Amino acid sequence: MLDERSKVTCPDGVQAPDGTIYIIYDHQRTPLGEVLMATFIEEDARAGKPVTDTVKLRQLVARLPDTPEP
Repeated sequence: MLDERSKVTCPDGVQAPDGTIYIIYDHQRTPLGEVLMATFIEEDARAGKPVTDTVKLRQLVARLPDTPEP
């Protein structure tokens, strides 16, 4: 589970040559306009939980200007 909150949409991802998986997604496109990123490796995905120090969830990439944090 990358983000258990509601209104999480539009995931898209790539895997880098070093094996790191990058997923970018929206959270509350309206009204917050948040774009977030999660990083992990296949080992974490297979375990269904963080088992390496590669895991970083809910990394804020962008938010609409003048929008308060949720």
